[in-house]
Amino acid sequence: MLLEFIATISAGVGAAGIILGLQKVTKSNFPKWLMPSCAGVAMLAFSVWSDYSWASRAEQNLGTDPVVAVTIDKRQVWRPWTFIVPVTTRFIALERDGAEIKGETVVTEMYLASRREQSAIVPVAFDCHELQRAEATGLPEGAWTEDDLATLAWIDVEEDDPTLRTACGMLR
Repeated sequence: MLLEFIATISAGVGAAGIILGLQKVTKSNFPKWLMPSCAGVAMLAFSVWSDYSWASRAEQNLGTDPVVAVTIDKRQVWRPWTFIVPVTTRFIALERDGAEIKGETVVTEMYLASRREQSAIVPVAFDCHELQRAEATGLPEGAWTEDDLATLAWIDVEEDDPTLRTACGMLR
C-alpha cells in the first residue's frame, strides 16, 4: 500500500513537471490552476487504473494456469467511480496444472487473493459426488489414498458452490 501511495504521488509530480516543462519550452504563462489540476487528474487516473487492474495483475502472478472461481466486487463510498462499475477486491482461484484427480475427488491449491490484505494458498480437496470440500493440509502429494481422504474434515457445500463447480467442471 505504501508503494501504491508513492506511485500515486509520483504520477501527480510527473504531471506537474510536464506542465512546468511545457511552460518553460513555450515561454508562455499558463493559468495558475493548470498545474495542480493536471497533478490531481493524474493522481486520480492512476488510482482508478490501479483499482481496476489489480485483479488481472494479481492473477498473472499466481502461476502458470489458475482458474478464477469467484470474484468479489464492491462499491465503495470513498471511490465514487465504483458505483458505475464495481471494483474487484477479492478473488478465489484454483490451480489447474497441479490438480490431482482420482475418481470423483479433485485435490488442488486454492488461492485466496485480497486487494489490501494478506493472500493465502490453501491445499483443498473436492468430492464431486458427495458435494463436499476439505482442507487438504497434511495430505501427501500425488500418493494419497482413500484412507488419507477419510482423515480430512469434510464440509458439505451446495451444488451451485462456485469453487466446487470450478473444481469438478473445469479442472476435470
